[in-house]
Amino acid sequence: MIHIACNIDERFAQHCAVTLVSAFKNNPGQAITAHIIARGLTESSRRRLAELAAAYGATLRFYEPAPDLLDGFSIRKCGNRISITAYYRCLLPELLPADVDRVLYLDCDILVLSPLSPLWDTPLDGVAAGVVEDIANDDAPRYARLEYPQELGYFNSGVLLLNLSYWREHRLADACRDLMHHHPERIVYNDQDLLNCVLCRSKRTLPLVWNVQDAFYRRPAELTPAWRSKYAEALLHPAILHYSNRKPWLYDSQHPLRRLYHDYLRLTPWHDAPAGHSASDAIRRFFRLLPFRLRLRRPKYVDLKEL
Repeated sequence: MIHIACNIDERFAQHCAVTLVSAFKNNPGQAITAHIIARGLTESSRRRLAELAAAYGATLRFYEPAPDLLDGFSIRKCGNRISITAYYRCLLPELLPADVDRVLYLDCDILVLSPLSPLWDTPLDGVAAGVVEDIANDDAPRYARLEYPQELGYFNSGVLLLNLSYWREHRLADACRDLMHHHPERIVYNDQDLLNCVLCRSKRTLPLVWNVQDAFYRRPAELTPAWRSKYAEALLHPAILHYSNRKPWLYDSQHPLRRLYHDYLRLTPWHDAPAGHSASDAIRRFFRLLPFRLRLRRPKYVDLKEL
């Protein structure tokens, strides 16, 4: 059994469905339980998500945390697109049943494009989590603010393979609360900063292919052999694709794999959602991207054909 956890609000119900259907579709025959942590989810969204899971033989469980669970937590960066529910991933050991000792946390701007068993079977003995580095891994000032050595690295919190037994034994949810309450000045990038502080010495770094973030598709100044060696294979064949910046459902997204989101959206009960397909959005998109097509502006993303 693979356990997947997502924390959402009503705004992200549709996108959660896309993430889940990509996982179900690309893991045929695999028993999956999806744990959805959400407050204020409508009955319609609950029903549609449950129907989606049932269609693929998966199990779906909903959790509605107490309103005061996130007292003292706050969103500082990207508040226009990140909900306070992002912090639920820091409290999963308390929210999920005690017999769930491992869970794969996924943001809901993600597509699962490969079987998950190689990731799920990653040994986590003696560590709290399996993680993938973030684009800010080399940002020295961030380590100074977070107050731990740069050589320990900085990871992206959108994909987390969590050893819940270790979390419970070492009371890491309490550690997250304590740091947030006593040193909020350190926490700028929300749950990601918080988790990097708490887990900096208790993590296992996973291959990039398990969390291929938007920023890695951004075109570097030069496609050097070193850059290709590190990124090319993961960009061409992501096992987990993470639209971590400009979302594919927005009219002006230029992500080279933007269309994949819409392909999976069509497999969900939200298949008739507009998601950037209106006539006005098409016109706005045309004029927004025209300078790039006319080569008046430098491309933001790599051309995958160059790889």
